[in-house]
Amino acid sequence: MNLEETLKHYFGYDSLRPGQQELIEGILQKKDVLGIMPTGAGKSLCYQLPALMLKGITIVISPLISLMSDQVKALNQAGVHAAYINSSLTENQIQMALSYAAQGRYKIIYVAPERLNTMRFLDFACDAQISMVTVDEAHCISQWGQDFRPSYLEIAEFLAKLPTRPVVSAFTATATERVKADIVRSLHLQNPVTVVTGFDRPNLFFRVVTRKGGKETDNSVLNYVKHHEEESGIIYCATKKNVDKVYELLQQYGISAGRYHAGLSAEERKKNQDDFTYDRIRVMVATNAFGMGIDKSNVRYVLHYNMPQSLEYYYQEAGRAGRDGEEAECVLYFSKQDIMINKWLLQNKTTAAGADTDDIAMRANDQRKLNQMIQYCETEQCLRQFILSYFGDDTPCECDKCSNCVVVEEEAEENLVLTGKEKKKALQLADLTPEGQELFELLRLKRAELAAEKRVPPYIICSDKTLKDMCGKCPTDEQQMTAVYGMGAQKVKSYGEKFAEIIVSFLKDHGGETTVGETALVEMETEAPKRKKKLPFYITPEKLDEIELTDSCMLSELTGQINELCEEKDRKKLTAAFVNDLLIQNGYLKEEEENGDKVKRVTEKGSDVGIREERRQLKRGGTYYALTHTRESQQMILKLLKEHFISMSMES
Repeated sequence: MNLEETLKHYFGYDSLRPGQQELIEGILQKKDVLGIMPTGAGKSLCYQLPALMLKGITIVISPLISLMSDQVKALNQAGVHAAYINSSLTENQIQMALSYAAQGRYKIIYVAPERLNTMRFLDFACDAQISMVTVDEAHCISQWGQDFRPSYLEIAEFLAKLPTRPVVSAFTATATERVKADIVRSLHLQNPVTVVTGFDRPNLFFRVVTRKGGKETDNSVLNYVKHHEEESGIIYCATKKNVDKVYELLQQYGISAGRYHAGLSAEERKKNQDDFTYDRIRVMVATNAFGMGIDKSNVRYVLHYNMPQSLEYYYQEAGRAGRDGEEAECVLYFSKQDIMINKWLLQNKTTAAGADTDDIAMRANDQRKLNQMIQYCETEQCLRQFILSYFGDDTPCECDKCSNCVVVEEEAEENLVLTGKEKKKALQLADLTPEGQELFELLRLKRAELAAEKRVPPYIICSDKTLKDMCGKCPTDEQQMTAVYGMGAQKVKSYGEKFAEIIVSFLKDHGGETTVGETALVEMETEAPKRKKKLPFYITPEKLDEIELTDSCMLSELTGQINELCEEKDRKKLTAAFVNDLLIQNGYLKEEEENGDKVKRVTEKGSDVGIREERRQLKRGGTYYALTHTRESQQMILKLLKEHFISMSMES
């Protein structure tokens, strides 16, 4: 089978997503590849598909047992023979799996990095035909990333011991330029085909909600969950104490929730994760221990009860939402208490074993990351663009998916009591007719039944998106079922007839024809209602004359005064970033790169008008440039802004 045939046969897809084609073709041409793609962009397919077309075995190095288990279950359901090697297996089971692999019964073997250099696995790898070694979650190899695993440093040693070097592919969702360079260097990638599809997740809506903490945040979180009671969501907390508190709060108000943190036993953590994965509970309250490897596709919201320590952590955790490509929301509840909590956590952090960077440098790096996270919570610029810029993606903002760019209609909050309210229909059913919703529920019940028989999570049988497509196309036999999104040949063979029986029975009961395309179970496609976009900041130029100048101030203080004078609430805030861009355009500032970071420096022209620059020391090591403005430079800025706003009024 060629590439397109293999894709359709095993995975049920008609086409590849952006970035996938280049990476797959690179592998098939025996080139090393590095794929940096956002969560939900289809990284797994980039190595699973060519693995089926290459001669020999593909070894996938993965950091978590749960991640391996889910991947292998999904592959086996798709008709691909795969296995995993990790500490959850007995020695006899490991021996049997390696024996079967050596006989050619498995195309893909998942393995924990700790297993690579064991005698048994090395003997197998050196005798077998290894076509490719894939490093999943490749950011774990860098001590500058958020999930550094010392065991990942052993991968290069393993590759060097193989008699023939295979293709090496590496994939991650979150990597700064520094982490990206670490991956290439540590794995000795040879002129890799590198694809960065961008870090944007266009289906995610980002919000920062400022609260005082304590009861005020509790109330907001409780109300949010009650308003989205039929949707699946995750609530992240910074500490085990907060996890337990929020979990008990939800239980108190009758919300079926689970919790996950390192203070629970392994058995309880596994049970709670399974309950969430299998839709027995809707909400999981967790620390960041519940992160990488969580592959539940229908998470409709991720709430952060506390601010995380870095944007890497935040984006990875927020990325648990909307993996099915449907709309989802990421809400960060921010209070000044969060800053103190995270500073304490950093002070008590132990440097990971295996790190070769001195403690002072690591602490300075951690402080820099925390400062960026605080800036995200306090910024008035586009939240999406702030995140993307952090990861080196300078795509211009055309955002209608963040609370700084559009007017957000706040859901009414009651004071911790929301009894007697009607349950909200799940968001993913919004475009189905009442009959379509009825069929969806019948198909969902059948999926749950099949999942119980196979002892796998429901989403491994098929996704909600697949069930919705069935409601739209109403296939009544296996042949028609092949046209449904996500139904590959093996899934059609295993489950097609059973789903078709439900559809045929439903159509007969509702007096419909058993012909595809003659049903009316899906509403006519209409554009989703768009949130009202915030207008660019504007103020009557004469209003700027009311600004009270001081002998010296920070730019944020000046923009704060200006924002207070603007009475139009549907406009964006004037940001320090915007003013700095004006100063750069007019030659008062320049941008330089220092240690991988962009810093703003004062030019001679800027110095002449009173912009002052000083290098300040961070409490825990490291330095940064602080810019202050005299009366003279404040007057110059107000003049530039007046010219800008006069130009705006003339254009409009």
